[in-house]
Amino acid sequence: MNVCSPNWNGARSQMTTCPMRTFGICCVALLTATMAAAQLDRGDWSMPGADAGQTGWQKSETKLSPDSVPANVKFLWMIQLGKPSKGATSFSEPLLAGRLINAQGFKDMVYWASDDTIYAVDSELGVLLWKKEFKSDAPEAAANCRATRLGILMEPPPVINFNARRRRPPGTPPPPQPPPLKPSERRLGVAPGGRFFGLKGIYVLAADGMLHEQVITTGADYAPPVKFLPAGGVDAFGLNYMNHAIYTSTGHSCAGVLNGLWSIDLASSEYSVANLETVAPPLAISGPVITLDGDAVFVTGSGSGEHSRSVVSVAEDMKTENWYTPAGGMGNYESVSPIVFAYKGKELAVAPGKDGTITLLDAETPGGADHQTPLFETPALAKLGEKHGWDGFAEYEDKESNTWIYASISSAITLNEGEVQGSGSTSHGGIVAFRLKDNGGQLALDPVWVSPDMVNPAPPRIANGVVVALAGGDRSAHAVLWMLNAATGAELYSSKNEIPTYTGLSGVAIGDGHAFFTDHDNVLYSFGIGMEH
Repeated sequence: MNVCSPNWNGARSQMTTCPMRTFGICCVALLTATMAAAQLDRGDWSMPGADAGQTGWQKSETKLSPDSVPANVKFLWMIQLGKPSKGATSFSEPLLAGRLINAQGFKDMVYWASDDTIYAVDSELGVLLWKKEFKSDAPEAAANCRATRLGILMEPPPVINFNARRRRPPGTPPPPQPPPLKPSERRLGVAPGGRFFGLKGIYVLAADGMLHEQVITTGADYAPPVKFLPAGGVDAFGLNYMNHAIYTSTGHSCAGVLNGLWSIDLASSEYSVANLETVAPPLAISGPVITLDGDAVFVTGSGSGEHSRSVVSVAEDMKTENWYTPAGGMGNYESVSPIVFAYKGKELAVAPGKDGTITLLDAETPGGADHQTPLFETPALAKLGEKHGWDGFAEYEDKESNTWIYASISSAITLNEGEVQGSGSTSHGGIVAFRLKDNGGQLALDPVWVSPDMVNPAPPRIANGVVVALAGGDRSAHAVLWMLNAATGAELYSSKNEIPTYTGLSGVAIGDGHAFFTDHDNVLYSFGIGMEH
């Protein structure tokens, strides 16, 4: 289909018949209006946790709301993507890109990666659009090397302010545009020319340590891959992006590669790679979070030497800037990612504290002068010694400018009954909601509500006053998708028995009124508000 046909009527926007003499102007106007709308409401989910701080907040969502969810959300579709993985379950999370133009017209796409293949699916119809396999001669991962899936990431699109463009005097020709790059001239991470649409590619970290870039609408190779990690079979945890650099972390000393943090500079013609080796592994399964200044923040596991069981901040030059080590140790929070978010001109972090507690930290100087003093620490939310293999956090600012923090707890929650709304029997785990209080600069996290009991809840997601919580289940309990009122915790929707099995370590992506996730058999699900036909 020619999306600029003079008589074209698209699924998302319409145009009247254009006289042929004005067809080019009409086409440009259509594309300009379409891209302006896309910048305002794309519904993209470009990286795990929605953004570089992994806040889990879908800020462009308008369809999901406490009023619309109860009557309109339902199971939409599911699709098997390849064969079930043979290896141990590893972290995965779908990515979303909206308002794309391909041979069929405008498409919203959801992307997901298995051990060796990336899939692109029509997010409205649940139909496979393309797939790309990445064969590798990398050795099979050892038993303790569990991050087996391809890492995927998209650059957030640039925000285009069409109203800020300078007006040219009448009769002045437009400035010349750079010609599109020839295929032989393309380089990974460099736009093909013009950058009007803000559409580039989807990055893929393959098992052999090579970083690829695929055309987002077709899956074709955009440019030759480059070397990121030094060996194949490395246990890499998630990908993140900030300031033209991609970050990941490695653990378990797989393939002879030591634990540490890695970054690759896409703006460098040499694709320079920086690395920080850490004795204590950065084991957050969704990778490091990145501040606006480009500092990487992650939680370390147990190990000899300094900074074990700590929240560590590392600068762009891979020097350890600061850290927070709870007095008495962190306990069993090694797989938990912190989050970073902006608050009143500074950046704050939420991270694990002493065993069973949650801390509020200054992202620039976590731990203060003695590296042991948080801005605030909650009471214990779980029993001492309980293992937390799949916990996480989210941040949200409501319409009244209240800042909320949500935490998933994958063990029995110990808040006293009557202390918060909805507290009761949460013998397996659930979601705890906090309101950030600011008393003259003294910050505190005030618990407000606790969700119903959930088995292995994934990190929560937030959209327009709705908390999306996936109880992943286990071999004895199937998964359940919940949607809760973000202010009260009241149930808005539950999938009940519609998901037949458990999910494993699947994150949730939200966009355009939908929630996406996968189960342990590599089946991709969509729940949400269906498209009107």
